Amino acid sequence: MAKYLMFGIIALVFIGICLLNWKGYPFDTHKEYVSLKVLGVIPAIMFIFILLDSGTKFSGALGVAYHLIIFFIIPRLKAPTWAKAAGYGWITLDVACGIMTLANVAASIAMPIRLGGHVLCAIWIITVCLFTKNKALKYMGFFIGAWLGTYSFFGGVLPMTYLLVPGALVVVWLALLGFLYQES
Repeated sequence: MAKYLMFGIIALVFIGICLLNWKGYPFDTHKEYVSLKVLGVIPAIMFIFILLDSGTKFSGALGVAYHLIIFFIIPRLKAPTWAKAAGYGWITLDVACGIMTLANVAASIAMPIRLGGHVLCAIWIITVCLFTKNKALKYMGFFIGAWLGTYSFFGGVLPMTYLLVPGALVVVWLALLGFLYQES
């Protein structure tokens, strides 16, 4: 129970910092309150804890929080509005599926929805890669997007272990965004 309480407090503090400036006024949409480096590294750190505590309700809650952090990354990256909408759609579906999993909804119900979200993730990542100068980010993003998008169509017959590679690489990609991302 203490894990959940700690997690809730950290999440509320982080969201508060992101949404309010230090004087308590609603945030200015043109000001960056948290750097892209911090936003990129937080999901990587969370992913380590998710792996260490895999299969528990706590790791499921961290997985939901991991995806919520990406809500703050999407608007920072150059992409057309429709691609950003795909990114937000991915996060929305993955958060919903994470909550469904926490509520013990069968994987046969939640997983197809999650895979549909991964198609949207592929669209967002590949489109962001079209607008970045860094070749490592570009090629890694194309690879992740292609793998996620393709797996989503065949996920019903392929083992879940096939998602481990893009799952790990998207964490690396997000962390590298903060350090290497440059608009083209």
